[in-house]
Amino acid sequence: MRAVCGLDVHKDSVFLCVLCETGEIIERVFGVLTFELRDMRRLMQSCGVSEVTMESTSVYWIPIWRVLEPHFHLRLVNPYFIKQMPGRKSDVKDAQWIAECTCKDLIRGSFVPPEIIQQLRQICRTHFPKEFKRLMTIPGIKERAATSLIAEIGVDMTKFQTAAHLASWSGLRPRNDESNRKVKSRRITHGNAFLRKTIIECAWGQAERMAASSADSPTSRHKSARKTG
Repeated sequence: MRAVCGLDVHKDSVFLCVLCETGEIIERVFGVLTFELRDMRRLMQSCGVSEVTMESTSVYWIPIWRVLEPHFHLRLVNPYFIKQMPGRKSDVKDAQWIAECTCKDLIRGSFVPPEIIQQLRQICRTHFPKEFKRLMTIPGIKERAATSLIAEIGVDMTKFQTAAHLASWSGLRPRNDESNRKVKSRRITHGNAFLRKTIIECAWGQAERMAASSADSPTSRHKSARKTG
């Protein structure tokens, strides 16, 4: 027997509506403290709920998602999308309408990154906003790369005496392997493979963008036209 749940999420409360195939409707209101969310989860499990849909209200949905994610198939939906769905009766509550749309398979959930990525995003956006934004001013570095760089090296650059020391630690500085005035090796050191991979990908991406931009420039098109002419 299929049972679905709609959650109307607010700052201090969560309105729940469970719809069963038998036509039974279960409605409750819960607080947002962890033990209250766990009580809500136990109620949903006792009702045989398999699918849960909630609105992406500000950031209030995040702790609810974390409590429920291991136990149910979750969907996150834009509140505006829910309000625009046709067929809603004026006396139907938000949570019930969300549950009805879920039951009729009318809702397609938004993308929600895995838990570990959510936590990393939260750390970067909350604790390192200035450094995070500054990193993204470097050509070739976007949000994902900036997150990866901070995860690997942090934001305290006093740990590295010079830029060369950081390059060496990341494995991008050639060795100085020389004996009796003979160079034995100029291969790069092993360093931090994860950091090195991120830096190289950023460099390649920016190089490709620069090459494409150069190819589309008026000067480049003029030279190409002269050659073909």
